[in-house]
Amino acid sequence: MRKFLKVFFSLAVTIYFSTTMFYCFVAGAPQNGKGAVIYVVSAAGLSILFPAFTCGCIHYIIYLRKKLDKQGK
Repeated sequence: MRKFLKVFFSLAVTIYFSTTMFYCFVAGAPQNGKGAVIYVVSAAGLSILFPAFTCGCIHYIIYLRKKLDKQGK
C-alpha cells in the first residue's frame, strides 16, 4: 500500500506540473497557422518531459541512497 501511495503521489505531482506548464506555455501561443500547431505540440512535449524527468531523477537519487545505506551496513 505504501509503494502504491508513493507512485500515486509522484504521478499526481507530475501530472499537476505538466498541466500547469502546458497552460502557461499555450497562453501566449499564436492563434492560427502551422506555427500554432508546432507550438502547441512542442509545449505539450516539454510540459510532459520536464516534470517526468525531474520526478525520475528524484526517485533515482532515493534508490541510490537506499542502496548506499544497504552497502554501509
